[in-house]
Amino acid sequence: MKKLMLALALAAGSAQAAWQLDAQQSSLHFVTVKNDVVAETHSFKQLQGQWADNGQFSVEIPVQSLDTMIPIRNERMLEHLFNAKQFPAIKAAGALDTAKITALKTGAVHQEKVELSLTLLDQTQKVTVDLCVVKLADNRVLAYTKAPVLIKAIDFKLDGGVKKLQEIAKLNRIELVVPVSFDVQFSR
Repeated sequence: MKKLMLALALAAGSAQAAWQLDAQQSSLHFVTVKNDVVAETHSFKQLQGQWADNGQFSVEIPVQSLDTMIPIRNERMLEHLFNAKQFPAIKAAGALDTAKITALKTGAVHQEKVELSLTLLDQTQKVTVDLCVVKLADNRVLAYTKAPVLIKAIDFKLDGGVKKLQEIAKLNRIELVVPVSFDVQFSR
């Protein structure tokens, strides 16, 4: 019985030690360009994630939280680009050097190139992110992109969806490379 209680206590302690993404303090934006001159910023309104003490982190983005500021465009992108019914989430995972971040003084910044495993639809690709991490307090960190991450639609087999959106909207062109930026806060 003592061993069971000790195991439960250790499991509870390690669960509390994990960092949780604070959705209210986090954001992800991307920019689309149509007809070579019209750039528009879009976002996902919901982010979920965790960061373990061993440095491994994962973030999940429910695609239904897409916000382009135009409801019909949201519907079209969810159907023709993200295939939201079959693939309800975008997923990213990677690892950070926890020791360096823990050693930071409050307010200090750590910069690191991080390789993300990014999954869109059924395609997973490696994407390198130039990341800055700020220690806001002993129990809170902010991670943000130092520069936008360029996502190529063709790498994730999204080019067919882009073409369909272009046809529906009667556009000459929609750019196939999309800059993405984010800032996420984790707390424990």
